[in-house]
Amino acid sequence: MRYTILLVITLISFQKVEAMSIFDVGKTCVFSVVKARVTKSGEPLKNVRIIRRWEWSSLQEESTITDETGYFEFPAVFEKSASRLLPVELVIAQGLYVVDGDEEKKIWSNSKREPEENAEFNGRSINLICELTNEMEIYKDFGSRMRTLCSWEE
Repeated sequence: MRYTILLVITLISFQKVEAMSIFDVGKTCVFSVVKARVTKSGEPLKNVRIIRRWEWSSLQEESTITDETGYFEFPAVFEKSASRLLPVELVIAQGLYVVDGDEEKKIWSNSKREPEENAEFNGRSINLICELTNEMEIYKDFGSRMRTLCSWEE
């Protein structure tokens, strides 16, 4: 029992030290805030369903509807897990999908590997313009390989 407690204390001490309470131990941002505008042939996709999915300990999803300008937004999502106290690699699968008519089209796919908010783009916020007629491209600029048909809005 003493060795287990000592091991947990040691693992916690090697974690990145930030201002957090004991209740934040194991807290991880599994998907940062997403702000995006969706278009098709240059025209805004109005009132279409957008799905955000992520998988860390289990597959989760939520959805929203675009406004009249094709804009949508999702808040950041945080989850807790005791596995964060262990020296294991963090991999969170992320995806964004547009439901256009009967078709569900993937517009963004990524593997998040850092627990901090906005780690997907090395600290930059997720602010996108997504044109559905674009082809999916692979980007290696942010650590893991990301596939998207979106571009970054500055």
